[in-house]
Amino acid sequence: MIRVACIGDSITWGFTLLNPWKQSYPALLQEKLGPDYQVRNFGYNDASARFDADTPYVTKRVYRDSLEWNPDMVLLMLGTNDTKTRNWDPEVFRRDYRKIVDSYLALPSHPRVILIAPIRIFLILGRPILGVRPDNMEEGVRPTIREISQDTGLQLVDLQNLFTDNTYCRDGVHPQRIGAQMLADAIHSAINW
Repeated sequence: MIRVACIGDSITWGFTLLNPWKQSYPALLQEKLGPDYQVRNFGYNDASARFDADTPYVTKRVYRDSLEWNPDMVLLMLGTNDTKTRNWDPEVFRRDYRKIVDSYLALPSHPRVILIAPIRIFLILGRPILGVRPDNMEEGVRPTIREISQDTGLQLVDLQNLFTDNTYCRDGVHPQRIGAQMLADAIHSAINW
């Protein structure tokens, strides 16, 4: 049994979906991967990579649980909430994101860690929703995750072009049911690459 830990924020958890336990990308990924895999959703709403953000992922029980589970594969998708003005600091983001990556690389299971640069953030009626900022994503978070992937040699899944508008994430951030399926499909393809 290959244990797959899905690490992330509300996009991973399945916020806005009617039934995140069946409709989130980790649940859909489990269906695609089949019985030889055990996929667990360790998403936490509003979570940030930054250790001193408003909701640091590393202070949450799901983070500790994900480490204790000792997964064989880690799908790491954090950064969207780091784009908020009150959370954004490029150097601190780089440092803390890298510490999270290293914490998984240090596990006894020696997991395959895949870095996922999140989906785009879309403006709704010309404004960012929930305080997340598309400029900080495209000019800061995404390039930083790309650089860390190059520095570490870890596989990168860049979801920048998965959605070209907010058709599949009406609030500009969170995929609805079809968007979650597209997300699961993209990540599934990367796992099998």
